[in-house]
Amino acid sequence: MPRLPIHRSVPDIGYLSAQLFDDLGIVQTVVAGDTVYVSGIAPLTDTGGAVDVVSTDLAEQLTYVLDVLDRSLASAGTDRSGLVAWTIYTTDMPGLAQCVSILKDWVGEHRPTSTWIGCASFIHPDQLLELTATAVR
Repeated sequence: MPRLPIHRSVPDIGYLSAQLFDDLGIVQTVVAGDTVYVSGIAPLTDTGGAVDVVSTDLAEQLTYVLDVLDRSLASAGTDRSGLVAWTIYTTDMPGLAQCVSILKDWVGEHRPTSTWIGCASFIHPDQLLELTATAVR
């Protein structure tokens, strides 16, 4: 049986630098056949070589992460209508629960399966969430 083509990339979408992904030994997106896997999107920037959180507000972090998800999906040839699943990790489950309207507005009629996981911490001390996703194109 022939193997599906796999394309691994760190697309230039105005998110984190390719060098940071290389330093971590990961990529932002993997496309296997028509399935798109998006690596954990953190509410971080790395301008000037320093990694920093975009905001200390959970709603602002979530909005930023969803914007990066849009750009990641587009770079892989799909959009939010192709989203089938996401997992959201957070250090603030009550805060994330208060952001349900942001999530619902973002997905619209194309609702994915979803898992929320509470965790103790992230790579940056002010980071409150991270999101990973799977889509089809």
